[in-house]
Amino acid sequence: MATSYSIQELMRMIASAAGSVADTVSDKEGQQFMQALLTAPRIYVAGAGRSGLIAKAFAMRLMHLGMESYVVGETITPAMQNGDLLVTFSGSGETHSITDICKTAKAVGGTLALITSRRDSAMAATADLTVILDSRQYDEEGFPSDFAIRQITGEHRSGVAYNPKAPTGSLFETAAMIFSDAVILELMDLRHTGIDDIEDNYSNIQ
Repeated sequence: MATSYSIQELMRMIASAAGSVADTVSDKEGQQFMQALLTAPRIYVAGAGRSGLIAKAFAMRLMHLGMESYVVGETITPAMQNGDLLVTFSGSGETHSITDICKTAKAVGGTLALITSRRDSAMAATADLTVILDSRQYDEEGFPSDFAIRQITGEHRSGVAYNPKAPTGSLFETAAMIFSDAVILELMDLRHTGIDDIEDNYSNIQ
C-alpha cells in the first residue's frame, strides 16, 4: 500500500531532492557556462516539452538583464551567426528535434552549452560545454521503493522492465529552473544589475 503524504511533505521532499542535485553540480562547469553567457554576442535557448518551458523562462530572465536572448522556433528569432551561443535544456540529451537544432547551431559556427542529467548522450557528444544536473542519482543504490520518489525522478514501474536510460522525470526540470535562477542572480552580481534595471525591461503590454 502506497504511503500517503500531505502537499507540504511532498513539497519538502521535492525541495530536498533538488538540493541534493545542487550538491552534484561542478563549480568548474558552472563557471564555464557563466563565461560563455557573458561573452556571447547573442544567446539562443532551446528545449522540448517541460524543458522547453524552463528554456523560455531563462531567455526571459536574460532579456530582463538587458542581454540579447532568443527562443529557438519563435517567429521573430533571427538567424544564428558565428560566435553566438545556444543553451539547450534536455534531461536525456537525446531528444531528436533538439539534437538537430544543436547540429545546425554547430554548423553555423555557434557555441553549444548543454544543461542535462546525462554526460553520455548525443547532445553531450557535440556540446562545447556541459553542465550536469545529476537528477538520476537515485539509481545508484537500486530502484527507489517509495512511490512519490519514483514519480519525481521519473523512475516509473508500469508493468514493464525498468530502463535506467529512460528520460528523467520532473526533478530535472525543477533542478534546471533553480539552476537557471541561480545563474541569473550571479549574472546580476557580475553585471552590477539592480532590481530597478530589471524592472525597466518588464513587459508593459501584457
